[in-house]
Amino acid sequence: MNNQFQFKGGSPPTSGYTILEGLMAVVVVSVMLLAIGPVIAFSVGTRVQAKRVELATQAARSYIDWVKAASDDNTVTERTPKQSAIPAITAPATGDLTGDCTSKDGYCTTDKKLYCVNLDETPGCQTNSPVDMVVQPIITQVTDNDVANSNKGYQMQVGVYRANSFVAGVTLQPATKSDSLTTNAVGNRSLPLVVIKTEVLPSGATFDNLKERLNGTPSP
Repeated sequence: MNNQFQFKGGSPPTSGYTILEGLMAVVVVSVMLLAIGPVIAFSVGTRVQAKRVELATQAARSYIDWVKAASDDNTVTERTPKQSAIPAITAPATGDLTGDCTSKDGYCTTDKKLYCVNLDETPGCQTNSPVDMVVQPIITQVTDNDVANSNKGYQMQVGVYRANSFVAGVTLQPATKSDSLTTNAVGNRSLPLVVIKTEVLPSGATFDNLKERLNGTPSP
């Protein structure tokens, strides 16, 4: 008795994908990736930049609180930045961050142009760190037009740059009024992430000192 199965009629059955179907699937997936890839990249970049801005804001606030927490005139003088906006506000130079900024007072140089806010496990600020922030404090307005007389109070601008912006080949730029630092600084390490202005009023400062500074005229 012959039990061999015999196929009757029609084309033989097939299973799985053909080569043509596989190629079509690859083409469809490639087109989809090309369509949504830039959107995904922009979304990720925006989230990363938002995190950087958050860290930079924390760094600026930490420095401002540290300066304002000075308990006496000597401490006020020690913590007051020496760089002023007279005649104009300038960006720091790439070579200003030469060391690791591990001094006790947090300043990177003796002229107090830069202040380190360490946000990783390595002490100080390094140019290869993706999270360390470098603060550039600048006195923008003073009482009696005397930058050294910090005990009467002063107005200060705090700009925060990424520590890895100080590598060779990057030309740092000051903050611009017309541009949005949050959006235009995406991928642009030459711009500060955050710029904050504040009034520093030591315990020895008076209301007349503040009034004089805001009006730009000396007190009688």
